[in-house]
Amino acid sequence: MTIDGWKRETVALLCEAGLASSPSLDARLLLEMVTGLDQASQLVHYQRVLTPAELALLTQLRSKRLDHQPMAYIRGIKEFWGRTFAVDHRVLIPRADTETLVETVLSYVRTKRSEEFLPIIDLCTGSGAIGITLAAELGVEVTLSDKSGDALAVADGNARSILSRPLPLIEDDLLYNCTAKYGIIVSNPPYLTPAWIEAVSREVGWEPRMALDGQSDDGLALIRVLIEQSTAHLKDGGALFLECDRRQAEEIARLMRSASFGEVQVVRDLAGLERVVWGILHE
Repeated sequence: MTIDGWKRETVALLCEAGLASSPSLDARLLLEMVTGLDQASQLVHYQRVLTPAELALLTQLRSKRLDHQPMAYIRGIKEFWGRTFAVDHRVLIPRADTETLVETVLSYVRTKRSEEFLPIIDLCTGSGAIGITLAAELGVEVTLSDKSGDALAVADGNARSILSRPLPLIEDDLLYNCTAKYGIIVSNPPYLTPAWIEAVSREVGWEPRMALDGQSDDGLALIRVLIEQSTAHLKDGGALFLECDRRQAEEIARLMRSASFGEVQVVRDLAGLERVVWGILHE
């Protein structure tokens, strides 16, 4: 079978399986994984016959995609903020929406002196995408914290690969065992409700439930704890940044104001949906 023939066959199978959002891209990326040919080379060599070994591996990878495994897990990488992060089933796949959280923190930091916003901790870090991006963009140390030791291993590998140095790691459930105070606490915590998890695509079912489940009917159980804990672990004038679902933003803003946070703001993502809530602690 030729490259073009395999690509056409794969696009058809993906569409039949309900994976019609980007079947051509998926097929191209799978071919690139196996043959090493990028998009341009695939177009030039579209009549090249695939070897039996290539076909066997392509069939294996395609079967995973037809089973609705995310492409990020199949490839083992995901792009975020212009950088490539290693990901696997131990961590949530970084989303483009989360770049809104990073941009919000960076916009805030640009108005401050380093002594005002340091140190920084990224809670529920997962792959480390948020904290590592902030460390790279700001040229500072960012502590990466997660309750999952497996997730921290992925984050550590990403820090060493992307930054060429390790970042401080803390294995902790939110801030329960924390003794330090920070200038910024940033987090994309689990915030989905059980009903929302059931309603999302089958692909999300491959991701770690612990990284998704907000542990209450409104998805805010962990966020409530985190807001309360942050009041004891932020410096006076420190800032808390949280990602959330648009349906939760108003309540999170209310919770933060009730917990002595001022200048509370809700930030929309590129789709115009409420995505980030942040505020400054005033003791």
